[in-house]
Amino acid sequence: MSLKWLEARHFRNLTHISVDLDPGLNLLFGENGSGKTSLLESSYFLSTARSFRDTGLDPVIQRGAEDCLLRGKVQAAGMEHHIGISRDRDGSREIKINSETTKKASDLARLLPTLVLGPHSVDLLIGPPTLRRRFLNWGLFHVKPGRTDPAPLGSASTTADLSLLDFPVTWEGANRSLRQRNLLLRQYAANSGSVNLKELETWSDRLATYANQIDQQRAQYVELYRPLFMEIVQRLAGIDEVTFDYYRGWNRDADLMDIYLKEADLDQKRGFTQKGFQRADVRINVSGQPAAKVCSRGELKSLVWAMILAQGALASGPGSTESSGGTLYLVDDLASEFDEEHRRRVCQFLIETGQQVLLTGVEQRSLLTACENKYGRLFHVKHGEVEVQEH
Repeated sequence: MSLKWLEARHFRNLTHISVDLDPGLNLLFGENGSGKTSLLESSYFLSTARSFRDTGLDPVIQRGAEDCLLRGKVQAAGMEHHIGISRDRDGSREIKINSETTKKASDLARLLPTLVLGPHSVDLLIGPPTLRRRFLNWGLFHVKPGRTDPAPLGSASTTADLSLLDFPVTWEGANRSLRQRNLLLRQYAANSGSVNLKELETWSDRLATYANQIDQQRAQYVELYRPLFMEIVQRLAGIDEVTFDYYRGWNRDADLMDIYLKEADLDQKRGFTQKGFQRADVRINVSGQPAAKVCSRGELKSLVWAMILAQGALASGPGSTESSGGTLYLVDDLASEFDEEHRRRVCQFLIETGQQVLLTGVEQRSLLTACENKYGRLFHVKHGEVEVQEH
């Protein structure tokens, strides 16, 4: 899978760019504020219909413009697909894949799986659990049921089931059940205790069933993922005694339906479901201590980038989604908090994956040194314009 061509109109400081990309390593250099990150962001927007920098709509639309347009050509599974997204300031959007309109951004994600590595990626470790749950969900969304670990780095092969249901189906059912149960709990609070207890029990049972399925899928995914992560941590960062643990969101020895029955009064008083799949988390420790407490900023960045690269390695191997079979890596500001040796290690790993990479930096020379001049295409970004540089 690769993004062959990208066009952006009125997207942040990109008035109009049209770029032919290499299926391998693409280097982009230029001064801060030149548009490098905006170009990466436009690629991400094309795969998700949202920004990786904020959740607002207006900031991505160029000042003075009423809308923005992104288009691209994706090579996947031996076919070329045309995708496009337009967004208006009034909040409306249109997504098209091969000239057909779709309302689901997930259709883009299946076609163009994308991972971002940048200065703010460290929030995955030091930020709220929501980010880490999203991290787990991305992995499950892009790994088929019946997945087998490709062990691209020489790790022992591991087989997991992951076949209870396709994850998107399970996820949709779980969230629908959670919304319904929370609605009943809020009705209880608003009506001073008057609530249909039979209906509450029905939705509690459905929620517990889906939550257990998601828990099993997440746990199996982590078993596939952990050995890759541990090996990449050693390769990129050389940090010892690192552990990666998954917490499902309720006591490991307790039955979730029993919890819902026993804690119904407390949930009703608070107006929401306190325990379940929506409270899951992953934790990384170093020498038995939370990484966020004992690691330097550079070490945290190494750990987080190892997390993301391991996820991409797992998603891109045999058993990845049929339509893609690959991952697009967007690497922003490689030099930030990484010394020359760490930059070289990251570039070498990315080149060895054989996946498409868009990688930015301020200085051309430092990028060429990091990748040892092994790149597909080099671009100079200046004042929102992109110019191809000859080898």
